Amino acid sequence: MTKAILIDVVAKTITEVEKGEGIQSIYDHLKCDTFDVVGLGGGVDCYVDDEGLLKTPYIDDEGIKHNMNGFTFKGMGNVLMGNGLILGHNEEGESIDSPVNIEQVKEIVTFVEYDNPANRPEPQIGFIAW
Repeated sequence: MTKAILIDVVAKTITEVEKGEGIQSIYDHLKCDTFDVVGLGGGVDCYVDDEGLLKTPYIDDEGIKHNMNGFTFKGMGNVLMGNGLILGHNEEGESIDSPVNIEQVKEIVTFVEYDNPANRPEPQIGFIAW
């Protein structure tokens, strides 16, 4: 098992979790259908919901409204919607234990919540030329 840090945007908590074998464990922690990886530098990666900015608030079967929840990292302009899972990676690109601890993550994460899709940031696509 690999130690990871989960940024839970609904509970607004940051906790240490175990990443199981394979990518299904990432999907389970993120609660999404497709994910992307944001490189934070220094061998630190944050896995996020690739479609997070496309989701809208909804009311569940019990009448409870669920807003759009996400987070930002201090110094990073982008809002990341949905949960985040922080892991490290080795030279072969394989996931390894998170090289940062919970306290370091708590210092740089700010939770955000939107109840109206018009207020959330627009999805953006960027290309980097090699």
